[in-house]
Amino acid sequence: MHEALNLKGEKMVVLTEAEYRALLETAGDIALADQARADSVGAPVLPPDLLAASLDGTMHPLTAWRKAAGLTQAALAYKAGIRTSTVCNIETGKIDPRLSTVKALADALGVDVDDLVA
Repeated sequence: MHEALNLKGEKMVVLTEAEYRALLETAGDIALADQARADSVGAPVLPPDLLAASLDGTMHPLTAWRKAAGLTQAALAYKAGIRTSTVCNIETGKIDPRLSTVKALADALGVDVDDLVA
């Protein structure tokens, strides 16, 4: 980076193309991070242990999000307007739920449908 003066005597900064591209990339990363923080205000978050269990397959994502929300299967079923046995069967992998069921569960938990797909 080099400094120079323009015709008005103001300082100017001269960057190489590589420095300029790196600066743009960093600015873009910062903007994305700022947007993610703004979007996530009030959004539910999985604690690290539940996230790890969900990602490694030892816990169904629905179970992880339900536990993170502090809900029993019955309470989640009630909020979603479905049967408790349906929640249980999804969490144990006994059934592959309809999209409408997953949508109702996601809405009840305040998460995206994609968050509940194993």
